[in-house]
Amino acid sequence: MITPEELAKYLGSGDDALALAKRAVDVVKGAAANRCVEATAGIIREDGIIKVANTVLTLPGKDIAQLLEGCDAVYYFCATLGIEVDREIERLKLGDLTLAYAVDLCAGLWVDAYCDELEERQRERLAQKGLTLTGRFSCGYGDLPLSLQADFIEALKADKFLGIRLTAGGMMIPSKSVSAVAGIGGEYKKIRSCDACAKRGSCDGGLCGDRL
Repeated sequence: MITPEELAKYLGSGDDALALAKRAVDVVKGAAANRCVEATAGIIREDGIIKVANTVLTLPGKDIAQLLEGCDAVYYFCATLGIEVDREIERLKLGDLTLAYAVDLCAGLWVDAYCDELEERQRERLAQKGLTLTGRFSCGYGDLPLSLQADFIEALKADKFLGIRLTAGGMMIPSKSVSAVAGIGGEYKKIRSCDACAKRGSCDGGLCGDRL
């Protein structure tokens, strides 16, 4: 899903960066088991908060309200590469930190590309019904709290179907896992930028790059 040439852009330049990228892609390709659980549901607006019908999910904040303007339903999902990717990264840290870093970076790009595929597949399904889909939005972006990860997992039973759980700090395990929501029926919008990210100022943008 990610080519060595794409990954090499984040690792430097020249033949050494490309060779490292090829090794990292091979590791992720061998370890990743792309899986997801997804659903659609209507939404209810009450007192400035958007509720996903028949679930525990609420979507507070101005950013998600902007994304879902004009929408009457949502598409939401959890996706993961599986625990074997985490295990490979930890194993590599014991003997090859450079490759471990490259694999970690590749896996982050890989799961994001997988989410792109899920989003586009749903967009094509909806288009057949004359409906539209906004871009996706994840917990931790803008003012959508990271703490909502737990509700996404519960609503989708991602713990049961994907084995996803949360750390005390609210991060997903397996680490290369994503939860996201997009609006059905509204104008296409993609509110994904460094300015809208809760990690702004604490990362180098390496996992997002020109995908934003």
